[in-house]
This record gives sequence, structure tokens and C-alpha cells, in this order.
Amino acid sequence: MANTRELRRRIKSIKNTAQITKAMQMVAATKMRRAQNQAISGRPYSFNLNNALSRLLPLVDIGSHPLLLGNESLKKGIVLLSTDKGLCGALNTNLFRLMLSSNLTGGNTIFYTVGKRGRSFVVKSGGQLLADFENLDIITFRQAAQLARMAVDSFMAKEVSEVFIVYPHFISTLRQESIKIKLLPIDLESVIAGIEKEIDTSPAAPRNDKAGEFLFEPNPKILLDYILVHQIQTKIYQALLETKASEFSSRMIAMQNATDNALELVDDLNLAYNQTRQDSITKELLEITTAAAAMT
Repeated sequence: MANTRELRRRIKSIKNTAQITKAMQMVAATKMRRAQNQAISGRPYSFNLNNALSRLLPLVDIGSHPLLLGNESLKKGIVLLSTDKGLCGALNTNLFRLMLSSNLTGGNTIFYTVGKRGRSFVVKSGGQLLADFENLDIITFRQAAQLARMAVDSFMAKEVSEVFIVYPHFISTLRQESIKIKLLPIDLESVIAGIEKEIDTSPAAPRNDKAGEFLFEPNPKILLDYILVHQIQTKIYQALLETKASEFSSRMIAMQNATDNALELVDDLNLAYNQTRQDSITKELLEITTAAAAMT
């Protein structure tokens, strides 16, 4: 059994660790609220953009647009959004598990990564890393536009046949789900299906199907080119916001659990310390009593 000096040292060390994890929990909680608000506030814009695209489709010829057609390339492109730092639970592990189960690794995959954890995974899995970005606390649309431009350029040059984005989707503070979304070629059926699903789950946002009430300028064809690219940019930007909200939520929960576990361990060590001290006192009293009895 450990002596009292060692137990005191361990108790002090674990208390210091609990103070650190508690501070990290509070910092993550503060950043989490802002990130969650940004992620939730960006969803209506994505919905309205898809709604505008669905109204534009009947007015244009979509059969020959390059962003809607596939190619014969054998490679795939992956935009992988992860975190720069750890201590956020199983957030990154779930992302990498999804990648492995979807067979999206290896030499036939081109990666555009955001976050050091994703970059390390790509290097270890043997993927081709085309671009890497740091996962900053402040998300900008410029970063999303750069990722979108790289993905579109690779797709238009027929370097990849498909482009997916993999990221942790924020559902609640306690739940983040790793998902994979197809960016290119743009699947118009999934866009329309997503709008209908959103309307079914949001009674407060009814849809008016009278497309004649909308005027498109300068003309539908030019507008289609812009909206398709802007939709890809918006999807990536929203995914970046969802990733940041998921990161801070997961880190806050992980640090909260670490603090609770540290305090429980301190209680156990305090109990062991008291027992050890009591045994030591009992042993000393017994020695004194034995010595006094031997002297009489």
C-alpha cells in the first residue's frame, strides 16, 4: 500500500489536473455557444439557396452543364474537415472510421483537408494530399470559396469523377454525427428531396410552388452557372460551421467528463489516504501499548 506522502502527492497532482480540465471546459463552453449559433443561423440560407435552385431548373437546359455531369476518372476527391487539436472525445475517430468504412482512402483518392488531425490521417492512410488548411477558430467564407474552387477545378479537369465532403454534423451539444455529402457532380434530385424534407419538418416555412412569381436576372443560364458554384461554396462553408460547433461541443463534454473523473479519483485517494493514516496511527498505538506492557 502506498504511503501517505505518495498519496498526498497524487491527490495534489490530480487536483491540479482537474483545475486545468475545468478551465478548458469553461473556455470550450464559451466558444461553443457562438459556434452553435453560427451553425444554426446558417442553415436557413442553405435551404433558401436550394429552393431558388429548384425554381430555376425548369427554366434552363440542365442536360449539358459540366457540374451536373460525371466523367470517367478513376479518382475521387474528398474534402475532409477535422480539428487541429485533440481532447474532443471521439469526434475525429468517428470521422476516420467513416472514411475507412466508405473505402475513401488510398492512392485513388485526392484529399483537401482542414485540420491537422485530418492531414495526419491522410498521410498515414496513403492518400494524395492536394491542399491543407488550418482549422481556425474564426470561419471565413473565403476559406470555403478556396476549397470550392480547388474541388471544381479538379472536377472540371477530369482529375476526379466525384467530390465528397466529410465532416461532423452538429445535432446537439451531446450528439455530433459524422456524415458524407456529395458535392460534385451536383445531384439535383437530392437537392429537391432535401427541400421537401425540410418543409415537412418545418411547418413554419411553407413552400410556394408558383415559380412564375419569381424573376431571374440577368438570365436563367448565367444565373445557373453562378448558383451551382455558390451552392458548393455554401455547402462547404456550412460544413465548416458545423465542424466548429461540433468540435467545441465535444471538447466541452470531454473536459467535463475528465473533470468529474478527476474529482472522483481524488475522493478515492482521500479515502485511501485516511485509511492508510488510520492504519499507521493504529500500528503506532499498538507498538506503544506493547512496549508499555513489556516494561511492567
